[in-house]
Amino acid sequence: MNIARAALMTLAALTATAAHASDFSQAAIGTAGSEFLLFDQGARGIAMGQAYSAVTDDAFSMYWNPAGLAKIPRLSAGFMYSQYLQDISYGSAFYAQRVNDDSVAGASVRYQDLGKISQTDISGNDTGQFHPSNFVAELGWGQSLYELSDSEMNIDMGVTARWMHSVIVEHADGIAADLGVQTRFFGSLWPYDLAVVLQNMGSGQKFDQVRNTLPFRAKFGGALRPLPVLLVSAEMGVPINNQPYGAAGLEYTLEVQKDIKAMLRCGLNSQNIPDLGILSALSAGVGLTISDFTFDYAFTAQGLLGQTHQLSVTFNLPAKMSRRSRER
Repeated sequence: MNIARAALMTLAALTATAAHASDFSQAAIGTAGSEFLLFDQGARGIAMGQAYSAVTDDAFSMYWNPAGLAKIPRLSAGFMYSQYLQDISYGSAFYAQRVNDDSVAGASVRYQDLGKISQTDISGNDTGQFHPSNFVAELGWGQSLYELSDSEMNIDMGVTARWMHSVIVEHADGIAADLGVQTRFFGSLWPYDLAVVLQNMGSGQKFDQVRNTLPFRAKFGGALRPLPVLLVSAEMGVPINNQPYGAAGLEYTLEVQKDIKAMLRCGLNSQNIPDLGILSALSAGVGLTISDFTFDYAFTAQGLLGQTHQLSVTFNLPAKMSRRSRER
């Protein structure tokens, strides 16, 4: 445990050093750039109120918690599309594959289209239109730390490195990284998972003279199955550009046939309540697994702004040998 503890303490110290007095509070709203990095990926996690860092176990883990990559038995691919508010839309593709008995590598791309916007000069004269967009490319690595695991717990760690490119009127680039840990504990009535994730550490984008602050976020999550068909998750998020928030999610699984499962999901997330009202905390969704494919849909309320819809598809190829599929 000493290696994992030392790594987390070092990252916490670096984060504290970089923070300003107004960070991690409501007074910090609007002080970070590159907000598109926080557009959630994968409809399952969105439907569960984003309380997902201790649950994630497929290619979308590169966004939620890269430690989840280590749970992939063989390979995983995920694709998502969302028609967001107004003319904003975004999509992504994720892929991860086991490299050896301990490690999984992955890559992903994300794209966000903000639609066409009228452009004016300093006098207010119409000069045509511009088309803002954001692009993200990522590499991920998940590692099972067998030397730190025993009969009562398993520990996985992971890292995601990303490059982002934005076009508004000018162009800007930036780099960032995530670090995550997932731990499963077996020594209780119900085995449970705990997770820690530090997201968006790095160098922000610079459009003019000032390099923007990245939307750093620390997340602390947990999950358990009180029943074989019921998954319960909870999470606390600590963003640098807002006050801390809480989230919770539920997933109920119904086995229709041997290779067919249906899932019902719901979630609560308090992050937007101060600005958009209590209804903005709600999310829900459904999923359908047919053999190695899973189709997920999520609905999220945005208060007075309306609602959003997300669709994603994942393909998870099981291990060739049953020993790779052991319960974690």
